Amino acid sequence: MQTRNIFYKLPAIIIIAIMIICTAGIIVAFNYHKIFETDAIKVTSNTNNTQNDTTGGKKTVASLNTFDGINSTSNESHSTTSNTSSGENPDPTVSERTSVHTSHQYSPDFVPGSTFSQDDSENGKTRYVYDSTRIDADGDGAADDVLLVGENNDTSAPFGHQTHNLAVVVRDGVTGKFAAFLLPEDFGVMLPRFNIGSFTAAKKNEIMVSVETGGSGGIVLYALMAYENKKVVSVVSQEELNKGLALKVVCLPGFEMKIIDKNTGVNSIVNFHDGAAVPLYIDSGVYNKAGVFLKDQSYVDDEVMDDLFVSLDPADDDGDGTQELHGKQRISFIAHANTVAWAESVWSLKGGRLRLVSEKIEAYNP
Repeated sequence: MQTRNIFYKLPAIIIIAIMIICTAGIIVAFNYHKIFETDAIKVTSNTNNTQNDTTGGKKTVASLNTFDGINSTSNESHSTTSNTSSGENPDPTVSERTSVHTSHQYSPDFVPGSTFSQDDSENGKTRYVYDSTRIDADGDGAADDVLLVGENNDTSAPFGHQTHNLAVVVRDGVTGKFAAFLLPEDFGVMLPRFNIGSFTAAKKNEIMVSVETGGSGGIVLYALMAYENKKVVSVVSQEELNKGLALKVVCLPGFEMKIIDKNTGVNSIVNFHDGAAVPLYIDSGVYNKAGVFLKDQSYVDDEVMDDLFVSLDPADDDGDGTQELHGKQRISFIAHANTVAWAESVWSLKGGRLRLVSEKIEAYNP
């Protein structure tokens, strides 16, 4: 009889045990969720942005903004990250670029060499900060963070020597949101950087990006951007900004060449009677030893490399508060190593177009 009573009470005991286990589990889960949520707020609290939750309250969230397939958050947690090579030794490239190529202070939140946080499911590649500064980019009185970010195609190369998919990014100083302009995929590969200057109006902060192509011609590609109406926009087309002077080379008898600007007619005679290139021209069948020109103009046109700019440097020549652009182009014949002349030009920017201010073409004298 006693055994029978225990048998009938057994299901109740099991039910009570299950209830105790479930209650304990709920308490543990609640505490775990509470700890996790607290840690998440700590991680994202630097953004100082809030949004309404479903209960009408507010919670802190990371500042997230999508542009051209890039989802980005500020990387304050990486602001002191030093750039290292594959051997874990500090790469001097960043500090060298600071002294040689830039005149601005880096943004304290986005130090070059640090990663630029993202969640790009299609790309899946890490972007890095290559240049940065903190200025009032749109004239609203608040300091904005201006960045140049991109991928690194070869982690074994020195930092900044194998860049890809570069973008100019601005974090707005009022809203904390990001806006960006994605540069062409093949827009240079080496040492991306920018200068801040006034190119269209006095006291206006515009962003001039330069990226080296890494080729034997020493060519540098440029883009001129501005931050307006919460967007990063192009001030002048990259094609127009990078085309330079349209030059033509005409070979003359007696080991001479005439370099002509096809648009303005400005020209210069290059004499290389005693130059080191004379054997090259003779061996290539361009001239004979007597200086007789043996080819035709179509051959010359094919063999001339009137490259894009090797430099396009800003300077306020007339003191009006806006900067002109001083360009330099290399003219080579048959091979890049055989430079025959330099073409220098000065440009101003009016109404979204480049206007030629002056030019000169001079023979190359090593």
